[in-house]
Amino acid sequence: MKALPAPLAPFARRLWRGLACALGAGTLLAGCALPGAAVRPVPTAAASESFAVEGRVSVRFGEDSLAGRIAWAHSAARDEISLASPLGNQLALIVREPAGVALTDASRNLYQAADVETLTERHLGWRLPLAGLSDWVRARPGAGAVTRRDAEGRPVHVAEAGWAIEFDYEGAARLPRRLVMVFTRGERPLEIRLVIDHWS
Repeated sequence: MKALPAPLAPFARRLWRGLACALGAGTLLAGCALPGAAVRPVPTAAASESFAVEGRVSVRFGEDSLAGRIAWAHSAARDEISLASPLGNQLALIVREPAGVALTDASRNLYQAADVETLTERHLGWRLPLAGLSDWVRARPGAGAVTRRDAEGRPVHVAEAGWAIEFDYEGAARLPRRLVMVFTRGERPLEIRLVIDHWS
Protein backbone atom coordinates (compact mmCIF):
# COMPACT_ATOMS: atom_id res chain seq x y z
CA MET A 1 0.00 0.00 0.00
CA LYS A 2 1.32 3.45 -0.88
CA ALA A 3 1.20 6.51 1.29
CA LEU A 4 -1.35 9.11 0.34
CA PRO A 5 0.19 11.81 -1.86
CA ALA A 6 -0.30 15.53 -1.38
CA PRO A 7 -3.35 17.25 -2.92
CA LEU A 8 -3.25 17.49 -6.70
CA ALA A 9 -0.42 14.96 -6.92
CA PRO A 10 0.61 13.79 -10.42
CA PHE A 11 -2.28 11.30 -10.70
CA ALA A 12 -4.77 13.98 -9.70
CA ARG A 13 -3.36 16.40 -12.24
CA ARG A 14 -3.52 13.73 -14.96
CA LEU A 15 -7.13 13.02 -13.99
CA TRP A 16 -8.10 16.70 -14.23
CA ARG A 17 -6.33 17.19 -17.55
CA GLY A 18 -7.46 13.91 -19.09
CA LEU A 19 -11.14 14.35 -18.32
CA ALA A 20 -11.19 18.01 -19.25
CA CYS A 21 -9.48 17.37 -22.60
CA ALA A 22 -11.56 14.29 -23.40
CA LEU A 23 -14.82 16.07 -22.85
CA GLY A 24 -13.83 19.39 -24.37
CA ALA A 25 -15.42 22.72 -23.48
CA GLY A 26 -17.33 21.38 -20.48
CA THR A 27 -20.37 19.76 -22.09
CA LEU A 28 -21.73 18.58 -18.75
CA LEU A 29 -21.13 21.89 -17.05
CA ALA A 30 -23.16 23.60 -19.72
CA GLY A 31 -26.30 21.65 -18.97
CA CYS A 32 -25.51 18.01 -18.26
CA ALA A 33 -27.75 16.73 -21.05
CA LEU A 34 -26.93 14.30 -23.81
CA PRO A 35 -29.34 13.81 -26.72
CA GLY A 36 -31.24 10.58 -26.48
CA ALA A 37 -30.05 9.67 -22.98
CA ALA A 38 -32.53 7.10 -21.66
CA VAL A 39 -33.68 7.20 -18.06
CA ARG A 40 -34.93 4.03 -16.43
CA PRO A 41 -37.82 4.31 -13.95
CA VAL A 42 -36.56 5.19 -10.49
CA PRO A 43 -37.05 2.68 -7.67
CA THR A 44 -40.47 2.79 -6.02
CA ALA A 45 -38.91 2.27 -2.58
CA ALA A 46 -37.07 5.58 -2.35
CA ALA A 47 -36.11 4.88 1.26
CA SER A 48 -34.31 1.62 0.44
CA GLU A 49 -30.76 1.52 1.76
CA SER A 50 -29.42 -0.21 -1.35
CA PHE A 51 -29.34 1.24 -4.86
CA ALA A 52 -27.18 1.53 -7.95
CA VAL A 53 -26.95 4.54 -10.24
CA GLU A 54 -25.15 5.36 -13.46
CA GLY A 55 -24.73 8.86 -14.74
CA ARG A 56 -22.48 11.78 -15.44
CA VAL A 57 -20.50 13.92 -13.06
CA SER A 58 -18.72 17.23 -13.47
CA VAL A 59 -16.49 18.94 -10.94
CA ARG A 60 -15.28 22.52 -10.81
CA PHE A 61 -12.71 23.38 -8.14
CA GLY A 62 -11.39 26.91 -8.41
CA GLU A 63 -9.98 27.18 -11.93
CA ASP A 64 -9.84 23.40 -12.43
CA SER A 65 -12.69 21.43 -13.96
CA LEU A 66 -13.39 17.91 -15.12
CA ALA A 67 -16.30 15.82 -16.35
CA GLY A 68 -16.90 12.14 -16.98
CA ARG A 69 -18.98 9.08 -16.14
CA ILE A 70 -19.90 7.63 -12.76
CA ALA A 71 -21.22 4.21 -11.76
CA TRP A 72 -22.12 3.84 -8.09
CA ALA A 73 -23.43 0.84 -6.14
CA HIS A 74 -24.49 1.65 -2.56
CA SER A 75 -25.54 -0.36 0.46
CA ALA A 76 -25.43 0.36 4.17
CA ALA A 77 -22.15 -1.54 4.52
CA ARG A 78 -20.43 -0.82 1.19
CA ASP A 79 -20.01 1.67 -1.61
CA GLU A 80 -18.31 1.07 -4.94
CA ILE A 81 -17.78 4.11 -7.16
CA SER A 82 -16.20 3.97 -10.59
CA LEU A 83 -15.09 7.24 -12.21
CA ALA A 84 -14.43 7.02 -15.93
CA SER A 85 -13.59 9.25 -18.85
CA PRO A 86 -16.39 10.17 -21.27
CA LEU A 87 -15.08 7.36 -23.51
CA GLY A 88 -15.47 4.80 -20.73
CA ASN A 89 -11.85 4.37 -19.60
CA GLN A 90 -11.81 3.81 -15.84
CA LEU A 91 -9.78 6.46 -14.06
CA ALA A 92 -10.46 5.62 -10.42
CA LEU A 93 -12.30 2.99 -8.41
CA ILE A 94 -13.33 3.90 -4.86
CA VAL A 95 -14.53 1.21 -2.46
CA ARG A 96 -15.88 1.92 1.02
CA GLU A 97 -16.15 -0.94 3.50
CA PRO A 98 -16.34 -1.10 7.32
CA ALA A 99 -12.54 -1.37 7.54
CA GLY A 100 -11.99 1.85 5.58
CA VAL A 101 -11.81 3.20 2.05
CA ALA A 102 -9.55 2.28 -0.86
CA LEU A 103 -8.91 4.07 -4.15
CA THR A 104 -7.36 2.29 -7.13
CA ASP A 105 -6.16 4.46 -9.99
CA ALA A 106 -5.85 3.62 -13.69
CA SER A 107 -2.33 2.26 -13.10
CA ARG A 108 -3.64 -0.07 -10.34
CA ASN A 109 -1.94 1.91 -7.58
CA LEU A 110 -3.81 1.51 -4.30
CA TYR A 111 -4.40 4.25 -1.72
CA GLN A 112 -6.31 3.97 1.55
CA ALA A 113 -7.85 6.23 4.18
CA ALA A 114 -10.46 6.13 6.92
CA ASP A 115 -13.20 7.80 4.86
CA VAL A 116 -14.03 8.83 1.31
CA GLU A 117 -13.91 12.56 2.03
CA THR A 118 -10.33 12.39 3.30
CA LEU A 119 -9.21 10.01 0.55
CA THR A 120 -10.58 12.05 -2.35
CA GLU A 121 -9.42 15.38 -0.96
CA ARG A 122 -5.87 14.14 -0.45
CA HIS A 123 -5.58 12.14 -3.64
CA LEU A 124 -7.85 13.82 -6.19
CA GLY A 125 -7.63 17.33 -4.81
CA TRP A 126 -11.40 17.70 -4.21
CA ARG A 127 -13.76 16.33 -1.58
CA LEU A 128 -16.50 13.85 -2.51
CA PRO A 129 -19.22 14.20 0.17
CA LEU A 130 -20.23 10.54 0.18
CA ALA A 131 -21.73 10.59 3.68
CA GLY A 132 -24.36 13.10 2.57
CA LEU A 133 -24.58 12.15 -1.09
CA SER A 134 -26.13 8.73 -0.44
CA ASP A 135 -29.09 10.54 1.14
CA TRP A 136 -29.16 13.54 -1.20
CA VAL A 137 -29.57 11.39 -4.33
CA ARG A 138 -32.72 9.99 -2.68
CA ALA A 139 -34.00 13.49 -1.77
CA ARG A 140 -33.44 12.86 1.95
CA PRO A 141 -31.94 15.88 3.72
CA GLY A 142 -30.39 15.32 7.14
CA ALA A 143 -32.20 16.18 10.36
CA GLY A 144 -30.25 19.41 10.81
CA ALA A 145 -30.53 20.59 7.20
CA VAL A 146 -32.23 23.80 6.14
CA THR A 147 -34.60 22.70 3.41
CA ARG A 148 -36.85 24.47 0.88
CA ARG A 149 -39.47 22.26 -0.76
CA ASP A 150 -41.68 22.56 -3.82
CA ALA A 151 -45.47 22.24 -3.93
CA GLU A 152 -45.11 18.45 -4.06
CA GLY A 153 -43.09 18.38 -0.86
CA ARG A 154 -39.83 17.52 -2.64
CA PRO A 155 -36.63 19.28 -1.52
CA VAL A 156 -35.40 21.74 -4.12
CA HIS A 157 -32.70 23.46 -2.05
CA VAL A 158 -30.84 22.11 0.97
CA ALA A 159 -28.11 23.66 3.12
CA GLU A 160 -26.31 20.95 5.08
CA ALA A 161 -22.82 20.45 6.54
CA GLY A 162 -21.44 23.43 4.63
CA TRP A 163 -22.94 22.29 1.31
CA ALA A 164 -25.66 24.00 -0.72
CA ILE A 165 -27.55 21.46 -2.84
CA GLU A 166 -30.00 22.19 -5.64
CA PHE A 167 -32.34 19.43 -6.85
CA ASP A 168 -33.97 19.08 -10.29
CA TYR A 169 -36.73 16.54 -11.00
CA GLU A 170 -38.38 15.16 -14.11
CA GLY A 171 -42.14 15.47 -14.05
CA ALA A 172 -43.68 13.96 -10.92
CA ALA A 173 -40.62 11.84 -10.04
CA ARG A 174 -39.89 11.70 -6.32
CA LEU A 175 -36.14 11.26 -6.80
CA PRO A 176 -33.97 13.93 -8.45
CA ARG A 177 -32.56 13.64 -11.94
CA ARG A 178 -29.85 16.22 -11.30
CA LEU A 179 -28.07 17.60 -8.24
CA VAL A 180 -25.80 20.64 -8.08
CA MET A 181 -23.71 20.68 -4.91
CA VAL A 182 -21.57 23.67 -3.91
CA PHE A 183 -19.11 23.85 -1.02
CA THR A 184 -17.53 27.27 -0.50
CA ARG A 185 -14.18 27.24 1.21
CA GLY A 186 -11.71 30.09 0.94
CA GLU A 187 -11.01 31.27 -2.59
CA ARG A 188 -11.62 27.88 -4.28
CA PRO A 189 -15.30 26.94 -4.16
CA LEU A 190 -16.07 23.35 -5.08
CA GLU A 191 -19.02 22.58 -7.35
CA ILE A 192 -20.13 19.03 -8.17
CA ARG A 193 -22.89 18.36 -10.69
CA LEU A 194 -24.42 14.89 -10.86
CA VAL A 195 -26.89 13.73 -13.51
CA ILE A 196 -28.49 10.34 -12.91
CA ASP A 197 -29.21 8.44 -16.13
CA HIS A 198 -30.04 4.99 -14.75
CA TRP A 199 -31.41 3.73 -11.41
CA SER A 200 -31.54 0.13 -10.24
